[in-house]
Amino acid sequence: MPQLAPHIFEILFQQGVKHAFGIPGDFALTLFDALAASKIEPIIMTHEPSVGFAADAYSRIRGLGLAVVTYGVGGLNMVNAVAEAYAEKSPLVILSGAPGIQERQQHQLLHHKVKTFDTQRRVYEEVTVYATTLTDPKTADSKIHRALDYAMTFKRPVYLEIPRDLVYAEITEAEHRPPPIKQTDPDTLKEAVGETLEMLAPAKSPVILTCAEVHRFGLQQQVIALAEKLGVPVCSTMLGKSVFPEGHPQYIGIYNGEAGDPYVKNTVEESDCLLMLGVFMTDINLGMFTAHLNPSRTVYATSERIGIKHHEYPNVRFEDFINALSSSTALPHWQLSDIMTMKPRVAQSPGKISMSGMLYEINQFINSNTLLVTDVGDSLFAADDIQMREGTSFLSPAFYASMGFGVPGAIGSQLADPLRQAIALVGDGAFQMTGMELLTAQRLGLNPIVIVIHNDVFNTLRVMAHQQAPFVNIPSINYAQLAAVLGGRGFSIETSEQFQQALQLARASLTFSILDVHISPDDVSPALQRLGLLFAQKLKG
Repeated sequence: MPQLAPHIFEILFQQGVKHAFGIPGDFALTLFDALAASKIEPIIMTHEPSVGFAADAYSRIRGLGLAVVTYGVGGLNMVNAVAEAYAEKSPLVILSGAPGIQERQQHQLLHHKVKTFDTQRRVYEEVTVYATTLTDPKTADSKIHRALDYAMTFKRPVYLEIPRDLVYAEITEAEHRPPPIKQTDPDTLKEAVGETLEMLAPAKSPVILTCAEVHRFGLQQQVIALAEKLGVPVCSTMLGKSVFPEGHPQYIGIYNGEAGDPYVKNTVEESDCLLMLGVFMTDINLGMFTAHLNPSRTVYATSERIGIKHHEYPNVRFEDFINALSSSTALPHWQLSDIMTMKPRVAQSPGKISMSGMLYEINQFINSNTLLVTDVGDSLFAADDIQMREGTSFLSPAFYASMGFGVPGAIGSQLADPLRQAIALVGDGAFQMTGMELLTAQRLGLNPIVIVIHNDVFNTLRVMAHQQAPFVNIPSINYAQLAAVLGGRGFSIETSEQFQQALQLARASLTFSILDVHISPDDVSPALQRLGLLFAQKLKG
């Protein structure tokens, strides 16, 4: 008979999970023993928030991530990162050690306990799609498979808590796997595709708007095929950046309502048939809700609902709808000669480094072997004007927007795709939250390039507040010197020429590099300038 924790690790390995991110603790020591004996490589991080961020980034590339933590102080310390994965639909499996069944019965005041022994599980019920404690060897296998079904169906985290005296418990394998949570009704699918085709047929200016779910469900190739069959313009949201290849002749850029490029905005909002595929209708994606999208001219397809005009089509899986639509032989084709492909709004600026000059050099530097991970702040908004070379090569927390994602995200992404080098574009405030995780990169022999926008301020907050409030100022650090302390290479950047040279040296480096880029707080990206104005109007309104 299989044993509980080894059985879980074997299932996850078969699902493509090769690394587990975590920090051990006494209630999880036995669980980590089982992990070390499995085919999955343990990646020990410095802090639980980084565990969650790294596992999240890993999941966004490989399709499933794994975080292993201890009870209470470990699991509760990771809640924010898991909340981000839930909000942005990133499937993680969280395994937490816990007090044993017998010791719970014998001792009420065990360390790391908060209110009851179920407190941590109840907290995780709010930030996962499925949370349970595996206390019965007879039902454990069914719960494990149910959890994975939830994770892969809804692309959201799941939580399994394992009492430490049951880690090696012999379990009964379920004779019958639980039925799929969500199934497509063929007749409903046929009607949904049919109405979409009816809407497309007379259209004069159709557009495709893509977002993160296209990537989460592995539908990039189907959407590319759909776009090429139709011959229409394609754009993405910030959260969905690089879901569609940004060098494709039909790709026009990022849609961000009033905060974005006027050409992209007008193309989307004037469309008489807008195919919104996997789109998160968030404030950041929609330019602080300045988007003007007419539902009567919209096909809205996500994992949660399929809506065409004002009609709803329940019981249709998102992936089945995309597959059926992209393979339809009745798709019309447009010969549109006026598609303006994406053109970053940046220029080379010799001499003192500027935001525009930095973005220009990044555009020249990145290639098909590059992964770009941005943190929250102007590092995120500036990415509007970075053109990725490959699909699915850009990661960011562009909805939940928790600072600290960038550095651990670069580590997780480079482990998930070791053939590509990760670049983390972070503000100095975000770096101060999780930058110490570069110790992990150094220990693992990873060589991410960390570009720190050094302006000694939470600049997005400063721009949005329209005032020089003291609470947005942060301490200044010599990040180039810090790199050497942590075992990497550091570069202090004052000019575009220094930045260009540092990028080339960092690419060839066998360890991580920090590029400490000194930029004035008044020098911000066009997207942040516009977003700041919109945010101020929202506060006044």
